[in-house]
Amino acid sequence: NTPIQALVTLNDPQFVEAARHLAEKTIKQSTKTDERIQFIAKKLLARPFTDKELPIVTDSIEMLVKEFKAKPDEAKKLITVGESKADDKLDAGELAAWTMLCNELLNLDEVLNK
Repeated sequence: NTPIQALVTLNDPQFVEAARHLAEKTIKQSTKTDERIQFIAKKLLARPFTDKELPIVTDSIEMLVKEFKAKPDEAKKLITVGESKADDKLDAGELAAWTMLCNELLNLDEVLNK
């Protein structure tokens, strides 16, 4: 578990694509942010986020949604990473934001070292 490992996993096309697939499932299962966040937690950690972790994750998704809604070209570019096609029925900005959140969470020590 090194800084180089984090750089690889955060930028590796397969990790980004895997994060996008998790983001697509997350978006489709609920319209509520808090339910989506807990869905991701259960998938990646097999537990809900703690009261200390939840505000950090919530702040992160709020920032990411705002950022990708303001930069639609960057959102579209992100969701094309990998061999599989993104679900074109989903909003690109929203999907990009949730993809980045999933990518961040996929890089938690608790996820990588489980």
